[in-house]
Amino acid sequence: MKIKCIFFLMLSFFNHIFLTSTLFANQVPSQNDIAKVNQLVENRNFTEAIDIYRQWIAMGFKSKWIFYNLGSLYEKMGNVGYAMFYLKKAEKVAPDDVLINKRIIFLQEKIKDKFMIPIENNRFIDVFLKPWDYWRLKEAGLFLIISFWIFSLYFLFFQVFSATKSFTFYKPVLFIQVGFILFLLIQGIRIIEFSNKSEAIILGDVVEVHEGADRLSPKIQTVHAGLPVLFEDKIGDWIKVRLYNGQVGWLKKNQLSAII
Repeated sequence: MKIKCIFFLMLSFFNHIFLTSTLFANQVPSQNDIAKVNQLVENRNFTEAIDIYRQWIAMGFKSKWIFYNLGSLYEKMGNVGYAMFYLKKAEKVAPDDVLINKRIIFLQEKIKDKFMIPIENNRFIDVFLKPWDYWRLKEAGLFLIISFWIFSLYFLFFQVFSATKSFTFYKPVLFIQVGFILFLLIQGIRIIEFSNKSEAIILGDVVEVHEGADRLSPKIQTVHAGLPVLFEDKIGDWIKVRLYNGQVGWLKKNQLSAII
């Protein structure tokens, strides 16, 4: 009985923490604060408006519109690096938002390193090679669950009715279903691994990417503000990144910011 009570109390405690943090994350500033920042934007006091938005973020507000508006303000000020950074944070909160995705695509036109920006590729083979470009983790999991239940039901019917020969069952169908489930499982794991790689945005106007974590190391690429890269490792003040053209190199950590 004591163990059950302790378990119930622990479960209630963690639920309370989760619900509290969720509610706080979904809070929005007061109407007066929103009206104030809107007035600043109308008066083109972009710097003051940005300061207020950043204060809201520091207080824990996680609204996609706060990130979106902040990115738009930086874009108006010509700061492509921070504009892309906050638009990407908005995309992380709401990955299916059409307005945010369109704004990111529009902003990409202002980035100098266009050859290193992810390009949409509709080749059928890329569904297998790069599933993260086509599937969300949620979709892959849903397909996996559905296919698993179909396989389970088919296998159950096969065991029950095959002896009576009331229905005709084909073993190859079971093997095909098992293969499909394994395929979805492998692709799901690959999507999880890719999702765990933090994306970062180049903030410096002109940034040199080095072969090693040292300024004396040979320069392999020059990149510019707003370029998305993948964060791979860290040594001291140096960050190892992977560019979307496949190159891997090192740059100083104050020249980019990870999207968390």
